[in-house]
Amino acid sequence: MSPQAGLVLVQEIAPRLRSAIPGVRKVGAEDDEELIQDGLTMAAEMLHNLEGRGKSVTPGNVAYYCLLHLKSGRRSYSGGRTDVMGPGTQLDHSSMVLSFEEEVGFDPELGEPIRLGELLTTENDDPAITAGRNLDWNEFMDTHDHRFEAILDATACGQTMEPVARRYGCSLSTISSLKRRLSAELQESFGVDILTEVARRPGWQSSIQVEREKVACRADRRCSL
Repeated sequence: MSPQAGLVLVQEIAPRLRSAIPGVRKVGAEDDEELIQDGLTMAAEMLHNLEGRGKSVTPGNVAYYCLLHLKSGRRSYSGGRTDVMGPGTQLDHSSMVLSFEEEVGFDPELGEPIRLGELLTTENDDPAITAGRNLDWNEFMDTHDHRFEAILDATACGQTMEPVARRYGCSLSTISSLKRRLSAELQESFGVDILTEVARRPGWQSSIQVEREKVACRADRRCSL
């Protein structure tokens, strides 16, 4: 874009956009300043393309078409309508972005509104975390024979080691030695605090539990009044 076109953009097109954009419908967290920057980017691109083709156009026409693009949901970074987060898709009412704090119902027992985030949460571990743990565990067990797996199964079920010893034809002292070896190798592979980490509640679950307890306490206080 030539210096002359840059002056037109700053001195003639920008003021037009700045005065008209407050009337353009915003989507999500958009604000006037963000749309002004988008409009200026589209206007600069128009001027650059027109100069390349040797055509001239008035600043008013450039501002007009930029505003039409913005009102239809086009932005400098995207003009498609297949992205669920795209402004055009939302303006077409094909998708909607809501806050996790959005109220979607009311719980008469607690006397509190039900928020969207509460419907999407779960007490289970994140699938990615579970998959990662399984990969680490499978890699660890691949380096050990079936005796170690039998010891772990019996320990998890709360059983004694006698059936394991009989199955593999070894003494209980041998099983005890294998258990100590397994414990040492687990700590070496996963860290000395592996048991603490496994039993620890994830931070996001603790936050949810705290919020639920706050709601329950408020409901109890109202019932006691």
